[in-house]
Amino acid sequence: MLRTRRSRLIASSLTAVTLGLTVAGYQAGAAVTSPSDGAVKSVASTAHTAQAANAAKAGGTCLTDATTLVGDLDGDGNMDLIGNPGHNGTKMTIQWGAKDGSFGKKHTVKDLVGAGKGEVATAAVADFQNDGTLDMVVSIVEPSGGDDPNTSSLSEFRPGPLDRTDLTSPDAVHSDVGDKGEVQQLSIAKYNDDEFPDLAVRNNNGDGMTNRDVRLSQPDGTLGEYDGKANGQYGDSGTWGEPPAMPKDGWKQFYKPCA
Repeated sequence: MLRTRRSRLIASSLTAVTLGLTVAGYQAGAAVTSPSDGAVKSVASTAHTAQAANAAKAGGTCLTDATTLVGDLDGDGNMDLIGNPGHNGTKMTIQWGAKDGSFGKKHTVKDLVGAGKGEVATAAVADFQNDGTLDMVVSIVEPSGGDDPNTSSLSEFRPGPLDRTDLTSPDAVHSDVGDKGEVQQLSIAKYNDDEFPDLAVRNNNGDGMTNRDVRLSQPDGTLGEYDGKANGQYGDSGTWGEPPAMPKDGWKQFYKPCA
């Protein structure tokens, strides 16, 4: 959240109320009963995210909570804020970071990658290459709504840094995550004992069936393609009514809370 002049004025006018919240930052969720409770929480949230950015800059990519990652996505050395409500990649947002530790306005990945009306953009973000800059896997697909699944119109592994305007990467390569079914969810996972994040993919496979496929990161920093042996070990299948579970703790497997 951008620290504006208005937020500083709000902060000064609410000094007495916010004294108990002080710059512990991570107590942003502390209960405060006041007619201006919403404003107090806004001020505390600003302090929280700024502190998180400073912590990440000092110690690397980290988590402010289970669905919010702080790390460098565009390679400018400033920490960015990536939100992933529901852990499934369908509502991912990005707030670009500034040198002072503040964050800009919230952008949806769907808007940044240019998904059209009726299309769904699904993304997963992690440091797949383990080089300190975050990378992205992104799929764009128009859901079929039935038993004949559509493949992705765009399906890419995009090594960071990514362009702020459209999340493109000069090193982007096609990924087969969108070729094996209709992508519904993407989640970061840890499926083996190496230090590289892996990927879980939930697909609509038609005929009322859904699959959880996996893509394992490779030692050279690339994302592997479909592998029958790996899917036999880590994948799963289900129905539309009872789809296979997707990992919810992938980020936690690789990144610590921002201290």
